[in-house]
Amino acid sequence: MSIGKVIYYHRRKQNKTQEQLCQGICSVTHLSKIENNVKEANLKTLQMLCDRLDISIEEENKKSELVRQKLDIFYGTMERLHQEKASVIYKELQDCKEYVHCTDMIYQYELYMLRYHLLMDDFSAFEKSSRGIHNYLSKFSPFESYVWDLLQAIYYGKKEQFSQALLFLTKNEELAEQYQTRISEYYFFRSALHGHLCHYSLSIHYAYKALHVLQQTNNLLRMVHLKMILAVNFIYIGEFDKGKEMLGQTLNDAEMLQDTDTKALSLHNLGFLYYRQGKIEESLDYYSQALQHKEKNSASYYITISYLAEALLSFSQNKKVAHLLSEVLDTFHDQKSPRYIELKILYLEAAGSKKMLIHYIIKYGLPIIEHHMNIDRGMKYLQMVAAYYEEKQDFLSANHYLHISNQHLKNLLTNIGTPVDLRKAAIREK
Repeated sequence: MSIGKVIYYHRRKQNKTQEQLCQGICSVTHLSKIENNVKEANLKTLQMLCDRLDISIEEENKKSELVRQKLDIFYGTMERLHQEKASVIYKELQDCKEYVHCTDMIYQYELYMLRYHLLMDDFSAFEKSSRGIHNYLSKFSPFESYVWDLLQAIYYGKKEQFSQALLFLTKNEELAEQYQTRISEYYFFRSALHGHLCHYSLSIHYAYKALHVLQQTNNLLRMVHLKMILAVNFIYIGEFDKGKEMLGQTLNDAEMLQDTDTKALSLHNLGFLYYRQGKIEESLDYYSQALQHKEKNSASYYITISYLAEALLSFSQNKKVAHLLSEVLDTFHDQKSPRYIELKILYLEAAGSKKMLIHYIIKYGLPIIEHHMNIDRGMKYLQMVAAYYEEKQDFLSANHYLHISNQHLKNLLTNIGTPVDLRKAAIREK
């Protein structure tokens, strides 16, 4: 705690001038230096100033420590995804913002407020606050710098810019173990990001590290989510029995926690498991069950719709897919969003207009692969375009898109640099 700043805070709160406060104690210049932390005052001078303000150094230290404890509880609540409780503490902390700015917790306070914006998916507030905080990065402690990078990684991960997110996490891997008793979510997000980038072995590796950390904090919901991450990774590498076992556990956990979102996600992933096994009817059944537990027209709802549509297409149910997606697409306001573009491509694929499909993929699908597309779907789009040109015996164009496909795969799997910028790599349509 900066006692000088606290004196300044209480003097202003009591509407006292510097002259009124320091009369008979010290000079105005001396008080000004104390309040601005330019000069350390002796204990006797500080005590006299505090007495005149009717405050106690001991009580102010206790107050500062209580705020510090509340900040720690606040972050822990957010790690446990308790939005309602976090919102209550958020408002309490806002009420003492002026006081916090008189302490050495000012940057920690602002960073934890950033974490709250991410918890609430309020990206505009996060971006605005980040711009203000960015000017003070050079003044951060090592812990504060670590939290800043972690929050940037979470932000880019939520925006589906996974390679960018991973760059922020890899900067601080050595600090993750040092600070894991204060911040326990590093390995969780590291595992999730590797999963999105199809680094399945790395995702599994960090998932088990995350489980070890979260078991120490008894963060049950996060542990359930980690089991989900492990299950999906097992599905991708063909370990279907392990994946099914994990998803059975997450379904039971969801029932115990009365968590509808987790139940819906478990059902969705069971649908994906059976789809990968070629058991289409079982897959369709689980996708349909998942939709019953999801909020209609939410991001999660659209994801399951896209997977359901792919399963139906593999079952040659093109008319059913076209009818389903035509209704879903009408609910979108933003026709440039990655989710809309994914569903529109599936709709055109179901409708059977190959030329229109390929032109739409080139114009809208390829540009979003760089930052937003998962690797499976991105590779599918590139290969569809290459196959189209090969059928037309336009081998130059076909080879061009195959080359981009190979480079995209290489960059994503090795995480070297950033994915190929497909907007620059595109060639003129014929």
